[in-house]
Amino acid sequence: MRRTRFIHTALVSAALAGCSLADELDGEPCAVEEDCWHTQECGRTAEEEQLALPGVCVSKGTGCVPGRQLGCACDPLDYDRDCLMAALPVAIDYPAMICDEVRRVCVLESDESGVQP
Repeated sequence: MRRTRFIHTALVSAALAGCSLADELDGEPCAVEEDCWHTQECGRTAEEEQLALPGVCVSKGTGCVPGRQLGCACDPLDYDRDCLMAALPVAIDYPAMICDEVRRVCVLESDESGVQP
């Protein structure tokens, strides 16, 4: 009986540890799927790949973080999806973005001359 209880406790502890690791990796930078937990994917857009920017670890099936990544859908009227904040930690040098109101995707912010950095 004690052996069964020990195995049960060990399995529950392992499951809980796995959940916390997924939580810890959520929103962390990634370049490939292996950088994320097995229940996550590396949400990296084509625009980020072209600029050699990292993606972000997100739950499988998410794709990208709307309003927080270049090339991802946005809404200029929604504070959480207006492209003014990147999905990645502040320590990552991510370029400034705006929401293209016509295409409704996050794009690089143009400087005053209209040239994108």
